[in-house]
Amino acid sequence: MDAPPESAKKAGIAQRIALLGYKLLCGLLSITDVRIVAIFGRALGYLVWMASPSRRRIVARNMRIVVNPMLRADKLRTMVHRNIVRTTMNLVCSLKTGIMSDREMQRSISVVDGKIFAANGTNGRTAIGCVPHAGNWEILARIRPLFSEIEHYSCMYRKLSNPLLEDYVYRTRTRHGCSMHSKEDGLKTVLKLARTGGLLGVLSDQFTQEGIFIPYFGKVTGTTPLPALLYKRCKGKGSLYAVYTANTALGKWEAIMNFRIDIPEGSDSVEEITMRVNQALEECQRKNVLDGFWMHHRWKCTSEFAPANAFQNDIIRRHARLPFRAIVCVPEAFEEAVLLVPQLRMLKASRIDMQITIVCPEEQQAYWQKQNELVTYTATTDGRVSLAAQLDSDELYKDGPFDMLFMFSENPRVMKNFADIMPVFTVTFDANPLARKFRFRRKYPQSARISKLHKAREYTAQAIIHHELSEPADMLAPGRGNTQASGNFIAPFSSLGSADSWEEEKWNELVRQLGGATLLALPQDEARAATLAEKLGCSLCISKPEDVCEHLGPNCKLYAVDGLLPALAAQAGATCTVLMASRLPQRYAPILGTGHRCLNNHVPCHPCHKADCDQPATCTTGISVANMLGN
Repeated sequence: MDAPPESAKKAGIAQRIALLGYKLLCGLLSITDVRIVAIFGRALGYLVWMASPSRRRIVARNMRIVVNPMLRADKLRTMVHRNIVRTTMNLVCSLKTGIMSDREMQRSISVVDGKIFAANGTNGRTAIGCVPHAGNWEILARIRPLFSEIEHYSCMYRKLSNPLLEDYVYRTRTRHGCSMHSKEDGLKTVLKLARTGGLLGVLSDQFTQEGIFIPYFGKVTGTTPLPALLYKRCKGKGSLYAVYTANTALGKWEAIMNFRIDIPEGSDSVEEITMRVNQALEECQRKNVLDGFWMHHRWKCTSEFAPANAFQNDIIRRHARLPFRAIVCVPEAFEEAVLLVPQLRMLKASRIDMQITIVCPEEQQAYWQKQNELVTYTATTDGRVSLAAQLDSDELYKDGPFDMLFMFSENPRVMKNFADIMPVFTVTFDANPLARKFRFRRKYPQSARISKLHKAREYTAQAIIHHELSEPADMLAPGRGNTQASGNFIAPFSSLGSADSWEEEKWNELVRQLGGATLLALPQDEARAATLAEKLGCSLCISKPEDVCEHLGPNCKLYAVDGLLPALAAQAGATCTVLMASRLPQRYAPILGTGHRCLNNHVPCHPCHKADCDQPATCTTGISVANMLGN
């Protein structure tokens, strides 16, 4: 048997008090019948269920992934309630398990087909038990005396942070002959066991960011590859079993040890072997789903995305059924929102199971719906149906829980609507006023270096820094414009306000020198656009934002004041020349496509970010038609 871990030479007062309290609890449990302990555990479970809404949300999320993404209302609440009560009882009883007498063990614990499992751990062979977090898994260490013919009987475990408590619990777990190995101490001893033979239990369903990313219950998540590595180390003398425990009655459990995991001959892929382990654990868990330990965030999302090479194999395509779901709540200003397109491309390229839902004001919805290569669903923040109700509709609900929320809106009313989708990994800028009121898992710092970048680059830079994403080759490429469209267009009306304007006489001169042009305007400017088009002798094109790509394409040129239209024209592939009056070109110039030009005057009040200019002359007064034409 391995030597127990060494406790710290100097332990804090809190650690000593924790050890004393644990010893007193164990002393009380040792003289208490296990059925009484189970009743106490169930009562405690009711309290946990009532007092912990955040834990209820985690269990509900997991149940939708494991059982059915469409679980709702009473059925889901009932399953959550029963699972929390059952899990709490199992956890409390696990404290009793290691200090049971032999008589109590015989009465409370039974083993199903243990001999079949043990037969594969003799004569130099190794049986690797892949154990899910279900039932009272501590009984697997307690039943060591039932396998006297096995020389090596071991389990993997995670060390406790309190060294005194760790030392005491270690001795309790190993008192009946089971040797314990911690990954914190390295895997040298465990790998040696895989070569020499015996029985080894590994909790195989835990999340690990450093593991491999494959589906578990159809949803991609980080999974430990340890069972597969051990199996390969056995060099043909090992076998994999799904070993799980189930609560059968008050204070009674059974360990089921007859589920052999078949690995095809010659299979050498760690990912493929781990996938088969996951499938076996899924089958075991489904037999009694309420015994599963679903109170932890098994399919959690972290700030770091899955490594890019995790999606290079075909396993995810064949076995994933639920996507990785990201909500992007865009800025309420349309001009700001469209600058998120490069980041959406980056997110979409980051993993093949990525699904993006856009939350936006109603005026933007039609535009985002047309970005169907990036966006799967849209929901509005100011429509007749509440945002919460839209996110809870069957169409969106059927794809399972959401995983991540990018909050770029600064509207607190909108943020409150996301309460029902928790737990998700939430991110925003630390300059967002919501960051001071709501709890975000990640707050992007607005550093001086980042704030000098183009606004679209600011979004993508944060994704690169904090989520370790890489830029796809087409991140700044224009979208699908109308390749049949051609000619010159002017856009004299800005969605930013009257501060962004140019004299009517200069528009007239520009149109004359161009030999004609089409005046492009948004529906809200239709009346004044018709009047100006008549004065200039131009044809008129009134386009909704979502339809600009149907009127413009790579063979078009747009001469415009700053605002929404230049950004949409650039996305359609048109070459844009833009008068930047109230904003800085290096921050807000059209970024999709190439060949764009921006003109502005560096006056003391520029950039003002105002809708209406309060100076005697606007910033654009000194810009001539020749400047606009690049002469």
